[in-house]
Amino acid sequence: MNLYIERDQLIRGLQRVQGIVERRTTNISLAHVLLSAETGDPGSVRMTATDTMVALVASYPARVEKAGELSVDAQAFFQIARALPEPSVHLVADHTNRLQISSGKSVFNIVGMGPEDFPPLPSRDEKSMLKVSGKDLRRLIEETHFSVSADDNRYGMNGAHLEEVSGANGTARVRVVTTDGSRLSWSESGYEGKFGMGRRMLVPRKVLGEVKKLVESDDAAWDIAFGERSAQFHTDGSGEGANSGVDLMVRLVDGEFPDYRQVLPSAFKRSIQLRTDRFADALRRVAIVATDRNHSVRFAFQEDGLVLSASNVDMGDAREEVPAEVQGQPLVTGFNVKYFQDILGATKSDRIQLEMGDALDPCIVRIPDRDDCEFVVMPMRME
Repeated sequence: MNLYIERDQLIRGLQRVQGIVERRTTNISLAHVLLSAETGDPGSVRMTATDTMVALVASYPARVEKAGELSVDAQAFFQIARALPEPSVHLVADHTNRLQISSGKSVFNIVGMGPEDFPPLPSRDEKSMLKVSGKDLRRLIEETHFSVSADDNRYGMNGAHLEEVSGANGTARVRVVTTDGSRLSWSESGYEGKFGMGRRMLVPRKVLGEVKKLVESDDAAWDIAFGERSAQFHTDGSGEGANSGVDLMVRLVDGEFPDYRQVLPSAFKRSIQLRTDRFADALRRVAIVATDRNHSVRFAFQEDGLVLSASNVDMGDAREEVPAEVQGQPLVTGFNVKYFQDILGATKSDRIQLEMGDALDPCIVRIPDRDDCEFVVMPMRME
């Protein structure tokens, strides 16, 4: 293998695979990135990384003088690439599976492995495919990723549930739903093509984070193909400059997602609409004191606004008043303040609306003038 590649392209490719490779593993190959140089006009180098559940394959332009394949430690190669002094990088691999990295007067030699030792990629059995824009795909993930359960043992909640729903005008839409048992989020978007994800299949939490990082352009179209137990996210790189495309192949999680519609209240007794920036600032300040295990904050819905308060025996207490438009009778309840901060951090709106029944009923969080997302936060008992 003998090729020349721009340092920025090399860094970009190696940065993308950092979230895929396993850094602490007894299987050394899972910490490697496979480099596949291909001649042509133009030539390219394909970078592949996998943890056996997820695989990323992306191509980058290069001047390839000799084709070949070699895998090397992804983290070490990334650190070297970021330290190189010149904008052009020369990569050469020989029959001893050593990769020489040259840039200006800097030369590194790192030990690699042959392509035959690289682990197999997740199987692909695509039966249907839908297409969404980069803008919509990023929004779907941003508005749901944070409420996936971080506990892999909570089967049915350790991934995102996807389903097809009908929009107000009867058009088909894809909805992404996540929950960790204490909160729930859903977001939806129109799409082209055919939806065909298995009913018991979930998209792993890790995959959502990786796809979000890969969506670099609002204009890029993304194809999402589904099989019985797999999915593939693909873009040809339109809007991303010189790039031959990205593929993320995924082994889906087998789990029965709970019937989330049971926790969506059909009516409410109280509604409060606030300016997002004022609400976010108040949450940030009161969270300084809310340092108990549940980050407990008392929410007092009053006639002219919302009063937030928290106390800590070791620190003291805090109180914040947020002006708001309130409908309904006063109410006092409690919530985990981090849940609301996550929602505000994932959405972009000048105003936000909270809807409540009684003190121990779920709180529905909506974005005014939008019907394509909704959030649910379960309350907690305050002493």
